[in-house]
Amino acid sequence: MASPSVCARSVRISLFSYGHANGPVVQQHREAQYQRTLSYNIRHLPNPPRHLRVKATGLSRRLQKEFLQNDNVEAFLVKVEGEIFNVVKEGCDQLSYSTEQDENKQGAEEADKHSDSNAPSSEETVLEGAGIDIVVTICCEEGRHRSVAFVEELARRLAMFKYKDGFSQNWQLIINVTHRDIGDPEDCEQSSGLNKRPNKTQAKTRQRERREKGNRYKRPLGDDDDENQVDAN
Repeated sequence: MASPSVCARSVRISLFSYGHANGPVVQQHREAQYQRTLSYNIRHLPNPPRHLRVKATGLSRRLQKEFLQNDNVEAFLVKVEGEIFNVVKEGCDQLSYSTEQDENKQGAEEADKHSDSNAPSSEETVLEGAGIDIVVTICCEEGRHRSVAFVEELARRLAMFKYKDGFSQNWQLIINVTHRDIGDPEDCEQSSGLNKRPNKTQAKTRQRERREKGNRYKRPLGDDDDENQVDAN
């Protein structure tokens, strides 16, 4: 059974989408025993149809579907996913090897510490705070469509890493997604379907309801004539 310290080891993958026109991503320093940054420019990949880009961002599932069905996009996704997995595996292997080396050096001390129930084992001491931190940046031109759709799909695929051969179950996988250049809440609402235009049937129904509501407040024809007749009398 794995010790609590082993289970606490984490692989953190931070995905960033951004626009080349808006400058590079400014990264914050994070403490980790193994750190890597992978940067990809996908401006060479084809844009989704214009009519979709005008109405939504890369968070739109419809826009994602149109973008991801392109063979070049799929091939590049597979390439990036494979490179990230190789980096993760390299980090896990490197830290595992480092842990084994430290355990061998402290073998004699470990026996003494195990005899004292209040003292932490050397394994717990070595693994405390251990972790892998990988930053992946994806840029398109404006950071609103291609890079966003690419990162969303990449995050879904990376979440399956824990089921792949070569990924130790003793590591906790954490995936963070940041879309830097989508700052308008209305964009997110529109992309998630909360601000969609009504279809033709809904539009006709609303128009009919407005007409009926308006007719209820209109004065019936002839009222003015009746009032004039009363005044005349």
